[in-house]
Amino acid sequence: MLDDEEVPNYHEDDVQEARKLVEEMDDSALISDVLDKRPSSSETIENVIIVDNIPVTDSSKLVKLTNVLLKIFSKCGKVETHHIPLDDNQKTKGFMFIVYRNGQEATNAISSCNGYKLDKNHCFAVNRLSDFEHCMSIPDKWEDPKPEPYKPQANLKSWLCDPECFDQFAIVHGKNRNTAVHSCGPNQSISVQQREFWTESHVKFSPKGSYLATCHKQGIALWGGPEFSKVGRFNHPNVTYFQFSPCERYFVTYSKTSLSPEDPQNLIIWETRSCLNKRAFSLPVLNYWPYFKWSHDGQFFATITGDNLSIYSTPSMKLLDNKKISVQNIRDFSWCPCENWIAYWQSENKNIPARVTIMDVPSCEPLSAKNLFNVSNIEIFWQNSGNYLAVKVDRTIKNKKEASENVFEIFRLREKDIPVENFEIKSKVMSLSWDPKGPRFAVIQGEQGRTDVSFFKIGEKILPIGKTLSNKKCNCIKWSPLDSTVY
Repeated sequence: MLDDEEVPNYHEDDVQEARKLVEEMDDSALISDVLDKRPSSSETIENVIIVDNIPVTDSSKLVKLTNVLLKIFSKCGKVETHHIPLDDNQKTKGFMFIVYRNGQEATNAISSCNGYKLDKNHCFAVNRLSDFEHCMSIPDKWEDPKPEPYKPQANLKSWLCDPECFDQFAIVHGKNRNTAVHSCGPNQSISVQQREFWTESHVKFSPKGSYLATCHKQGIALWGGPEFSKVGRFNHPNVTYFQFSPCERYFVTYSKTSLSPEDPQNLIIWETRSCLNKRAFSLPVLNYWPYFKWSHDGQFFATITGDNLSIYSTPSMKLLDNKKISVQNIRDFSWCPCENWIAYWQSENKNIPARVTIMDVPSCEPLSAKNLFNVSNIEIFWQNSGNYLAVKVDRTIKNKKEASENVFEIFRLREKDIPVENFEIKSKVMSLSWDPKGPRFAVIQGEQGRTDVSFFKIGEKILPIGKTLSNKKCNCIKWSPLDSTVY
């Protein structure tokens, strides 16, 4: 404070000039070191998602609602911050903002939680904030888009135009990883396409022959058409395993190494035609493949996780009914080749017997089940037309720990109440193969190197047909899809 008699040592003009200088200075001059660390809006906006259709509630339940929502969205990545707006009455407005560490985690949240049913009245609609920015920037006046020049696509079924109807196969050979595609001629194969370094490991045709997949360090490439031109590419480095869905609409890749520490997901499900990432999973190192088993039409895929059967539906790539199916001691399962049915078996546990169950999907209602005792292992064999299911049951004989017997449980799935018939073979059974269309099957029995092949027919009872082929050195049987020829 200045006394009344003291005179200030500065002039009023100096004060006005200082104030003007401060007003003219922007933030970059005052806190430049702080602003240098600030991320750009283009970087951060990709990390922000908007979740619509959350419950509308008052502020007294806001904490509980927030905890529920963060538990769901934290599974997709680390939530940096969040905000749930309130109206004038202190009620939520039905949407929230969530900020993740990076754009990939935001993408994961969109793919995993868009369409997520919190309850019967609330189904999430998840979008990126930048999508709203794009919508706001759309001009009011419509302008016709410029037509793009037509680019003819390769005929992915060109091999079906072969007048001789020959199938094709591919082999990889030599130091330069020479890959050759051949057509199965009547007396010898016919070369269709040959290239050096076409793949770095192995190749695989899709189930319907539309694509040839080649494996590279950077990812997987798809080839098709009469000249095997490139039609797709999946950017997933160091792929160890890959798989087509039976319908060819989806493609699965797995790598033992994750994409990055920030993105630990190493199994990706892609849409084949667009090569878009539809769903990704973070898994430990796998020593078996495939991890997922697909239904015949590609509508569902499933895997075993602990004591649960996890069934996902397409195209949402979400768990069926948003939950896993609890199946204690489940060991294996198999899809029906022509219906959306699953057959799975559970091992014995103390006084609980082993059990085989056939379940309908998506209702998850059991169609049939059978309890089994003294079981050491079970194998499942579907007939192609879905009329029958053979369950091979290995039983340990009492007082003979090393000996076992083979019992078959035959399910007649097209008959009323699905009757189950017991059929026993004393010697060791190595393999079973169904006639694709008829009620017949063949088994290979005996020991390795000394095997017999027997044929059976299902009528009112299961009876042998023809004579047993003795001392046939084989470990696999295949039926022709058109006639009764057996290979």
